[in-house]
Amino acid sequence: MKTDALFYKLFRLSPKSLFRLVGMKLDGTYSFKSITLKTTEKRFDGFMKRTDGDGPNVFVEIQGYEDNTIYWRGFREVCVWYEENDSDRPFVLVVLFTDEKYDPDNQMLNPRPPSRLVCKNLADCLKKLVKKAGVLTVLKPLGLSDIKKNREKLPELVPQWEEEIRSLELSDNETRELTELLIYAVVQRFQKLTLKEVEKMIQLTPIDQTVVGQELIQMGVYIGVEKGELIGNIRMAQRFLKRRLTPKEKLVLKNTDELRIMLKKLESALSI
Repeated sequence: MKTDALFYKLFRLSPKSLFRLVGMKLDGTYSFKSITLKTTEKRFDGFMKRTDGDGPNVFVEIQGYEDNTIYWRGFREVCVWYEENDSDRPFVLVVLFTDEKYDPDNQMLNPRPPSRLVCKNLADCLKKLVKKAGVLTVLKPLGLSDIKKNREKLPELVPQWEEEIRSLELSDNETRELTELLIYAVVQRFQKLTLKEVEKMIQLTPIDQTVVGQELIQMGVYIGVEKGELIGNIRMAQRFLKRRLTPKEKLVLKNTDELRIMLKKLESALSI
């Protein structure tokens, strides 16, 4: 899975969680989306605009690989956006490094206040969170440093993280989406794990009680728990890879071996 997809889904669900993560205070309500600049066909990982009043435009770059030009590229794309849009609002450019080794430390441009540049390392941000991290709980797996040591602790840690999510008293749909994000954060950090291994650590709802399971039951198709879980995992992986979802009706017609092969290929793509 490309890590920026995880952040995109999290910040879209809770825009203010970005501000809390990087320790930035902005008033008002913001929306979060990905944007493509027409002139250069370059895409920003995130763009946030205040929806209930005046406030700075927030541009977000999640940097998970080496790029010595990240700061120049970030400022260039901010300039292109203002060239294409009629806006006199100040801006904030947030560059969030998934690992400090990706920061080239060659930033030479300082925007004029009230515009500003915010550079943060994910691990440092996660360390500053209080025990109750709210929706940012889904990012906790990415903050674990010793992979071998912490993998042994996962059966204990994952249920704790899941319980933190459930304690937020969100809607069933939001809780489900955050739980899916937690699963993929674990798989991203511990890439030798399979979705099946992670799911065993989480109190997942039985397939016949899920929306997908109910729809299949209404169709009069008995698919069994294993086949239903495979179908759910395939469609969940497709959503994270931003691929077209295979209709459930088509997946139901496949046997379990075919579904396992499909899921294995998707899991390989998620680990890239």
